[in-house]
Amino acid sequence: MNCIIVDDEELAHHVIEEYISRIPFLNLVKNCYDIQETIQTLQTENVDLIFLDINLPNITGIEFLKSFNKLPDVIITTAYDDCAVQGFEMDVMDYLLKPFSFERFLKAVYKSYNHQNNSKILQEKSTQVLFKDSFIFVRSNNENVKLNLSEITRINALKDYIIIYTETRKLIVHQTMKSIMEKIESENFIRVHNSHIVSLQHLQSIGKNNLTIGNERIPVSEKYKAYLNKVVEKYK
Repeated sequence: MNCIIVDDEELAHHVIEEYISRIPFLNLVKNCYDIQETIQTLQTENVDLIFLDINLPNITGIEFLKSFNKLPDVIITTAYDDCAVQGFEMDVMDYLLKPFSFERFLKAVYKSYNHQNNSKILQEKSTQVLFKDSFIFVRSNNENVKLNLSEITRINALKDYIIIYTETRKLIVHQTMKSIMEKIESENFIRVHNSHIVSLQHLQSIGKNNLTIGNERIPVSEKYKAYLNKVVEKYK
């Protein structure tokens, strides 16, 4: 994580620099002594975290925060405790009162570290889900056929092949149930039998040992019944 120190006191820079040097995933990009220098640095460097003092010349740290809609994560480092509420209202990661220990500093840094990692993970997952939930390609009749996942009503295993059904067609594909389930990974699809995967979107009713999709009655095995019931309860 690239970070900068914003403080007008040399001693504060030395203390925070020393703390940063003890944390392997932190990289100090710049020491800034006023807001103008900070703004210039943000325009030229990739910054993930700002250690920001409040009592700065010309413009305070709080005024700086109010002036920008989008900033990297901010940890306030100050000798004054009267702006803590304002700081947290502007979504700062933490508010450290000088003099603060390395342990307290590390705790604040980990808040930012976890926040940024979680954001990246969520972004990656949402991208994956968006792609997986839109379409797939399957090999059928010597062609790569594009299938929108919303089209699929059910999938049936047939020896070394599977049959993928939509409302208007069926495709015979040389693939296993396990591999197709990984390909269409989504909450919309559920396996109800060793030989059957169904789309919840197209499901019409559920009986004791079977369910209905279109004009077809699909068996539900004991192995998968408990999970199917759990899914049903979720939407009641």
